[in-house]
Amino acid sequence: MTEGSERRAGTTRERLIAAASRQFAHRAYSMVSLDDILAEAELTKGAMYFHFPSKEALAVAIIDDLTEMSRAAVTESLARKMSGLETLIDLVYVLVVQDTQHEVARAGVRLLETLLNTTALPPVWQSWIEFVTTLIQKAVTEGDVIDYHDPEDIAKMLVALWAGTRRISEPDQPERYLDNLQKAWILALPGFTNPDRIDYFTQFIKRHHALAVKKVSAEALSLDLHATAVPSAPTDP
Repeated sequence: MTEGSERRAGTTRERLIAAASRQFAHRAYSMVSLDDILAEAELTKGAMYFHFPSKEALAVAIIDDLTEMSRAAVTESLARKMSGLETLIDLVYVLVVQDTQHEVARAGVRLLETLLNTTALPPVWQSWIEFVTTLIQKAVTEGDVIDYHDPEDIAKMLVALWAGTRRISEPDQPERYLDNLQKAWILALPGFTNPDRIDYFTQFIKRHHALAVKKVSAEALSLDLHATAVPSAPTDP
């Protein structure tokens, strides 16, 4: 394959992923047809089958892209060299902003709920539980989390809390989504946090909430300005 054909193939794949993400981000998997995706991408079935043998394969590719985005978020949070519990709170806020701002992330989350038990996808939630457990163990050694609960049990509770907040929140209303997250965290803190550290982490959560709201609001304003700046097509006389 020549460099030019490789570039075109990459562009076609990106168009398919982008079109499918837009469809799956707003509609149930069962309600989206290949024709819908191809019309969105302005591509033929032959072009799609060169990259993906089925709608399910395309959906799994979106989930793979979500996984890569999540790994990048983990790397970003770990690079800040914060404490275990600070890192966990920071990471969840990064992921929620991701959910509300990127259609690949939004589509991937919806697809995970639909396809997790029907395809050969890896046990996503178990890997998150294992990672969060390591952060809770670190937080115990740092004195931020009480030591008379099993760190894995705390991790399971927090992953379920995050997943549940995703389910009851609407990504098209990011500020409400972030409000739900803040309330859930503040309610959960007394159940596992060292009492002497609850006030600190309550303020830490509120600061992250304020920064996240500012970020999603700025993004929404940018999109509105862009939409306003794009001239509409002239109408026929």
